[in-house]
Amino acid sequence: MVTVESDTFWKKYYLNFRDVASPLRTPALFEWLYDNYTYLHLSCVSPSIVSRLADLKTCMCIVDVAVDDSCDFASLIEKNGGEKFSYEMLSLLYNTDKVASGVYTSSYPGSCNNMYVKITFDIFSDLLDTRIISLPRYYDFRGEFFLAMRNVAKSMEFSYLLNKNRVIYPFPCVVQNRSASTMVAVHSILDLMSSENFDTSELGKAIAFFKMADVVAMLSNTVNTWKREIIERDYSSPVISLALEKKLIEFSDFEKINAENMEENLSPLSKIIEDELNKAILSMKEFAENYEIKSFDTSKFIGNYSKVREHFKVREAYWINA
Repeated sequence: MVTVESDTFWKKYYLNFRDVASPLRTPALFEWLYDNYTYLHLSCVSPSIVSRLADLKTCMCIVDVAVDDSCDFASLIEKNGGEKFSYEMLSLLYNTDKVASGVYTSSYPGSCNNMYVKITFDIFSDLLDTRIISLPRYYDFRGEFFLAMRNVAKSMEFSYLLNKNRVIYPFPCVVQNRSASTMVAVHSILDLMSSENFDTSELGKAIAFFKMADVVAMLSNTVNTWKREIIERDYSSPVISLALEKKLIEFSDFEKINAENMEENLSPLSKIIEDELNKAILSMKEFAENYEIKSFDTSKFIGNYSKVREHFKVREAYWINA
């Protein structure tokens, strides 16, 4: 287990975030993420900047989970004012360029008085203004970064609307729309901003490759966190949405069946998710063969995200030691 340095920025940001965060967002989660990000990076990144990037990506995850929870954690949404709260949080990501430029204005007057919104905005704006903008090739890739952040927001808005309106979408549609929320593409663009040697002529292929990794990361996360999403009543979870599509459960069951019984009902579906995950990894390998990318080692990148599956197995150690 990597020891987190005392001066990491994510710890400083978390001290502010914890006052408003979901109780499920413990420091152990972000420590686990930090340790993963020490190897989840492109091979074109200099070893000297890996720790800094791991810290930066973990900071981004604080913002990510703050907005994600504002869209799919029912009790948190209700506590903070409902739809206006969710859309104000989404607005931060949709308008990342304005937050970065210091010209962002709230979409809903008065929402800035909400401490959850205010703390998230303060973290995000400081992160953009003092950390991300200082990356060596920030200006080379900021357009792609802003677009990737809007894709994250779009993914989370999909989750919000699905949960609010209780819409049953086909499973492939859920996977397609939810994947960007993992921020793999965002984090990989941060890697590009930190790489002196990445050839911009390969950017299109790289972005397509990163989006495929988003799917892998999302399915890998789903396999290991879907039980928690029952508690959160996140119907946009691929396991839960698949169960709804197959009519194994109904929305009303969340009012009648306890979490343990529902876990038992849904457990067989985790195998389907595992199969989809294996297909997604295979698709990445086929893409790498058909569209050669010379600026970084694609096989190592795929291997690193495959490792995440194994790291979920040791994730419990972080909770025990928290």
